[in-house]
Amino acid sequence: ARGGNVELLREVGAQHGIEARTVGPVGDGGELVSSSRVREALQAGDPQMAARLMTRPFAIRGVVQHGDKRGRTIGYPTANLSIEGYLRPKYGVYAVTGRILATGEELQGAANIGIRPQFDPPKELLEPFFFDFSGDLYGQEIEIAFHHFLRPEAKFDSLDGLLEQMEKDCSRARGLLGQSE
Repeated sequence: ARGGNVELLREVGAQHGIEARTVGPVGDGGELVSSSRVREALQAGDPQMAARLMTRPFAIRGVVQHGDKRGRTIGYPTANLSIEGYLRPKYGVYAVTGRILATGEELQGAANIGIRPQFDPPKELLEPFFFDFSGDLYGQEIEIAFHHFLRPEAKFDSLDGLLEQMEKDCSRARGLLGQSE
């Protein structure tokens, strides 16, 4: 439940040795920056607008889970993350960066977020594929930052069609992230 106000924050903060200060409204292009605008941008597939409003990219953090290992069998091993508790950005494919929290290693890739309509049963997941990475991420905590929306989630007529599109997605993501192939 949402509730509370500045005075409540001051009281609770003071009990824990934290000072709460109010800050005036922050504007962006003549409009107020608000959590509603951030949510709307993400749900519209505009992570760049959300990043501008938040002054950092929207990111999802989680522990890499074992999946069906389908990506590995087709040459695109993914690091599967649950998205419980996070705002759902528009389902689809994004150019992303990833960070392995234990080591600080930064990775670039393309990720699908959604229900994976190509495979049964549908399961809501974030599935980043990292370029030029072959390490084992199972059980590691990673953070995925969303930079560019590439396309909506789709179901393909064949595995070849899916693979062809994934190749295009990765090429486009590399270009947007400034990485040569």
